[in-house]
Amino acid sequence: LALDNSGIPRQWISHEDAITYHAKDAVVWSLGEVVAKFHGGVNKDTGVPSYIETPSIIAIKGHGFDPAKHGKVALSNRTLFGRDRHVCAYCGGHFPNYHNLSRDHIMPKSKGGTNTWMNVVTACRTCNSKKDDKTLKESKMELLYVPYVPNHFENMILLNRNILADQMEYLLSGVPKHSRILNN
Repeated sequence: LALDNSGIPRQWISHEDAITYHAKDAVVWSLGEVVAKFHGGVNKDTGVPSYIETPSIIAIKGHGFDPAKHGKVALSNRTLFGRDRHVCAYCGGHFPNYHNLSRDHIMPKSKGGTNTWMNVVTACRTCNSKKDDKTLKESKMELLYVPYVPNHFENMILLNRNILADQMEYLLSGVPKHSRILNN
């Protein structure tokens, strides 16, 4: 996990990229367990082999990252279903298989609704078909939870499927309490 020097997450990077930042002396500080160790040559005077290692979280020199400017959370089915924890907003069913889920527009697009975080929820295919192209009132359906816009820290969680425990702990520190990511 690459951060800016103030600790704001920037992006997920490969072990090779992290080692390159270390080699260029571009790492300001780091946290977490060592996740990669690259071996170099042998010092001709001492005979000691050289290596560079990187922990799971590194802060990189450079300009600060402004999540409000550059960290907009892209609305995709993957991030939507992740935000909603694969739970249908109408029946409450949990559907780990993406094929059983769909994006529902609370206010249908045909009635002026927008494709934005605050107007979409995860719905199972059955409930989405039942609601069809109607408003909540017209369909006589109710939301079990309210939509919200995920913040940048939560987006970093939604973007990666293989997050290490120390990375998750770091990212969760920046996730607001209303997030469903925090609820088990």
